[in-house]
Amino acid sequence: MKRLQENKNLTLVKVNQYKGMPIYNSTDGLVKEYLDRTFHVMNCALSDYANVYAFRVDINFPSNWVIDEDKAAKYIDGFIRAFRYRIRSNNAKIKYTTNLRYICTREYTQEGKIHYHFMFFVNKNSYHTLGIFNLKHDNLYTRLIRSYASALEIEPCEAMGYVHIPSNAVTIVKRGSSEGIRTAIYRASYLCKAYSKQYGNRKHSFFSSRG
Repeated sequence: MKRLQENKNLTLVKVNQYKGMPIYNSTDGLVKEYLDRTFHVMNCALSDYANVYAFRVDINFPSNWVIDEDKAAKYIDGFIRAFRYRIRSNNAKIKYTTNLRYICTREYTQEGKIHYHFMFFVNKNSYHTLGIFNLKHDNLYTRLIRSYASALEIEPCEAMGYVHIPSNAVTIVKRGSSEGIRTAIYRASYLCKAYSKQYGNRKHSFFSSRG
C-alpha cells in the first residue's frame, strides 16, 4: 500500500479483497481509511440490529445551479438532518425503531459538477422496502425525497429528478451471514474509490455517521 499523492494522510488499496471481503476493483485504487470507516458503520448497524436494510442513493443538484463545495456541503448537511428528523419522527409510529446510519462521498463529473453517493443503513424491522416511488405515499423513498426538497427549498416533485436510486440499490444484511455482508461491502466500497474525488483543498471527500 502507498500514500495517496494528493493527500499523504490517505492510503491507497489496490487489491480485490479487504479484510476478507470482496471490494470494487478500481484502476486508481480505493482509499483504505474510507474502507475502514465503511466497515465500522456497518458493524455498528449490525451490532444494533440482527437484520439491516442497506440502500444506495445518488444525489445531484439542478444543472443550472452554480454549486461550490461550501454550498454543496450546506445542502447535504441540511438533507441529512431533515432525513434523520423524518426517520426519528416515524419511530414514534412503528413498533421497531431505527437509527439512521450512512456513508457518503462527494465526487465530480468530468465537467466539474459536484454530486454525492450515499449508502444508508436502517433496521430491517423498521423498513424492509423503499416503497412505491410516488409522492402520494408515505414511505422511506418519499421521506428521502421530501428531505432533499426541504434542504434545497424546492418542490418534492422537482427533487425526484435529482435523487437517483441505482439498480441493485438494496442489500439485506443479516448478522452472522457472510453473503449479505460481502454484497453490502462490495457495493459500499464503490464509494471508497480514489477516482473522481478532489483532494488537497481541506475539504473531506468522504464522511459518515459517527457510529
